[in-house]
Amino acid sequence: MVLMRFCTAALLGASILSDRVWAAAVAWLLATLAIYVLNGVMDVAEDRANGSTRPISAGSLPLSAAAGGVVATAALALGIGVISDEDGLLPLLILAYLTCGYAYSAAPFYGKRRGSTAALLVLGGGVLTYAAGWQAAGRDGDLPVLLLGGAMSLWMAGVGALAKDLSDVEGDAAGGRRTPVIRWGGARVRLLIIVNAVLVAGGYLTITPTFAPILLPSAITLAVGASAVGVIAATTRRTRTRAGRRLPYRAFMITQYAVHLTVLATLTVAAVR
Repeated sequence: MVLMRFCTAALLGASILSDRVWAAAVAWLLATLAIYVLNGVMDVAEDRANGSTRPISAGSLPLSAAAGGVVATAALALGIGVISDEDGLLPLLILAYLTCGYAYSAAPFYGKRRGSTAALLVLGGGVLTYAAGWQAAGRDGDLPVLLLGGAMSLWMAGVGALAKDLSDVEGDAAGGRRTPVIRWGGARVRLLIIVNAVLVAGGYLTITPTFAPILLPSAITLAVGASAVGVIAATTRRTRTRAGRRLPYRAFMITQYAVHLTVLATLTVAAVR
């Protein structure tokens, strides 16, 4: 999904992804890997309480190897970023991205423990990913990248970050987190998910016809996905299983993929014409 965000932003400004763009994409993926593995290192207790099958909590990836991998992949990401970007902005974006990831998972910030800081850091990670794709492609396609990146980053922070918490209540409580679900209860969070999904999709659908018509098909896709997320969030409120409580998050993820695939398909059709 991260690669899709990066490449979609790049393709909105460039019809062909050059070797330099692909190198930047590899750097961004390595930075993402470092962030996710760090999160796994820091979430062992929570993941085990949730019954997660993530490699570190399941014991298939030793903790020491994972920690070493975080340092190695982060350093490699920065190195490739320096080599692949003549302007020098990409390494700064990678460093900011890694900082967001660290602040989300680790001391002294532990942004994951509070809903507000978790949402802000998720929002920051999304914005930085679209900005990195835009930078790698030569800073073209400004307005479409801004609209898509803004809408989908808000989708991540306002819908995905909340939906993810629905299935992780036990582990989050064991880890001392004060997530919105723990503080306000599942019913209120589900309502907030529905409201945020409608606001983000509605805003995106309203703006794109005037300012970036090429994004209109993706706005329609987001509206359909937001409706699905809302319906699933409302109808699974009495579900007791973790798999059932995770359904709103799955719908959120499927919608993300669908929106970006729609943008890529629209760009392909426009290029053929």
